[in-house]
Amino acid sequence: MSLRTEEQAEDLMRSAQASMAIEGFSLTKEQKVLVKQCLTGAISHQEFLKQALELSRHG
Repeated sequence: MSLRTEEQAEDLMRSAQASMAIEGFSLTKEQKVLVKQCLTGAISHQEFLKQALELSRHG
């Protein structure tokens, strides 16, 4: 997975969020932060999965 700049991550997230909104879904602030951290390489994909699982369990 290639690392992205903050700006690239924001662009990708805007597009994904628009697609999700069409389907009636949205992300919480915590979820957005987590995705952005993964896209920019601040955390590994493995750490992303671990934290995403925790978010799903504990909201």
